[in-house]
Amino acid sequence: MSKKNKFLDYGFLIKNNLLNVVKHALEKTSEYGLSNGHHFFITFKTNFKGNEIPEYLVSEYPENMIIVIENEYWNLKIYEDYFLIDLKFKGKIETLKIIFSSIKSFVDPSVSFNLNLDIVNNKKKSVSHGKDLSKTQIENKSNIIFLNPNK
Repeated sequence: MSKKNKFLDYGFLIKNNLLNVVKHALEKTSEYGLSNGHHFFITFKTNFKGNEIPEYLVSEYPENMIIVIENEYWNLKIYEDYFLIDLKFKGKIETLKIIFSSIKSFVDPSVSFNLNLDIVNNKKKSVSHGKDLSKTQIENKSNIIFLNPNK
């Protein structure tokens, strides 16, 4: 294993497993629809490589966009790395392709469930015995869940 690859990249492991929760919820929704008041707010990075969003929406939401999956959605299809969904914007039905890695948060307000997937790698320098050491701190900026594997 090269030094560039982390032996245990906890940030990646955490985000990947949290995304599995999102995938599972969307798979069940795709199969059975929504019931019992469930609905989702999904925030994602609009300019993420691989996302396919109509240009007028990218112009309107250049960094992040929130979609709501509740009453009017169609053709929800889940794949390994992304999902497709048809949603109505300004009276027109549009197909969106959203890469799972671009998701920043997933909320189901019907059960007060909130996942913040905006896990950030911050490099901090610390001095130890006269040497500069690079330390990576993984943090989840949610006040719902905080995971810091370096403590």
